[in-house]
Amino acid sequence: MNPKIITWAREKAGLSVEDLAEKMGRGPDEIRLWENGRDTPSYVVLEQMAYRYLKIPLAVFFFPTPPNIEDPIKKFRRLPSHELKRLSFDTRQKIKLAQAYQESLEVLLEGFSKRKFIFRELSPVGLDPSEFAKKTRDYLGISLRQQIEFDSSETALKAWRAAIEKSSIFTFKDSFEDKFMSGFSLVGDEYPVIFVNNSNAFSRQLFTLIHELGHILYGVSGVTDFDESYIDHMENRQRTLEITCNKFAGHFLVPNDSFREDIQYYHATGSEAIFEIADKYCVSREVILRRLLDKEVVTREYYEKMATEWNKEYLGRGKKSAGGNYYLTRLAYLGEGYTKVAFDNYYKGRITKTELAYHLNINSHSLPKLEVYMR
Repeated sequence: MNPKIITWAREKAGLSVEDLAEKMGRGPDEIRLWENGRDTPSYVVLEQMAYRYLKIPLAVFFFPTPPNIEDPIKKFRRLPSHELKRLSFDTRQKIKLAQAYQESLEVLLEGFSKRKFIFRELSPVGLDPSEFAKKTRDYLGISLRQQIEFDSSETALKAWRAAIEKSSIFTFKDSFEDKFMSGFSLVGDEYPVIFVNNSNAFSRQLFTLIHELGHILYGVSGVTDFDESYIDHMENRQRTLEITCNKFAGHFLVPNDSFREDIQYYHATGSEAIFEIADKYCVSREVILRRLLDKEVVTREYYEKMATEWNKEYLGRGKKSAGGNYYLTRLAYLGEGYTKVAFDNYYKGRITKTELAYHLNINSHSLPKLEVYMR
């Protein structure tokens, strides 16, 4: 075994010696002995460390030198260094999973010519966020009337997600261990993807989805954090982009033409109107409050006060209990578009059953039931 590989794999996973020791139920000094070659873990322990904790093939520990694998975090170098360090092991694994889905899409969509490419056909050049948001809404084909008629933010999320996937941006969901992480996006010449934290409320998931859509259309991978204070520590150019994506998402979900009437209603009714307006557009209260701030209807102090209160309220909630239907959950995580493309490849004989399970990231024994629920 090459002890240097342990250090390489641990650092690549974003774990300190203490972090890995805690996960494995061992002392930090024992990990250090392994890394400096003065002691060696048993084969069973090495196997657990590889597959359960560091998420790498066991064989890598016997390579003469660390493999040259691109660090997925490099895609987010625009973030402040302290924010990159804060990305948890779980979030880093989600980013790796997103890259794996991108690689799967290269296989699954090879030869599919009849596709719309929103990220190629739309350009933000010369347009402010409001104009570009309107142009994007028109492209995706869901009218404001349709949005207002959605019966819930969950319905709205599903509709916008389906429309985005038809435009060749595939969206995935997962339950993040880090409650502060709302989601992220990875740009790509062919297969950009969006990942959304399923643990958040549907209204927050919807804003994350559109915010990350903005990142892809502006051509830069993004991370959406629950606490937006990191924006203040960005360089000017990157801070401007993050603020632009926030404005894009706000104008997209709450268009100017319609919002003028809502502002009048707010003036007549007061702060209670925020809840009603949010329900109207199937968005969170914070989205409406942000739009009111943009229109200089409320002060920055009032916005920060209310946003902080609502965030504390959210973070104070207990964690969602485990359970539910496994197959429906998997379909929600994978998305209808990606799941259908994978099964279509299987039906046409382009991939085997084992390969289908690999692309869907599930056990092959689960495929028949997943297919039933998909249908």
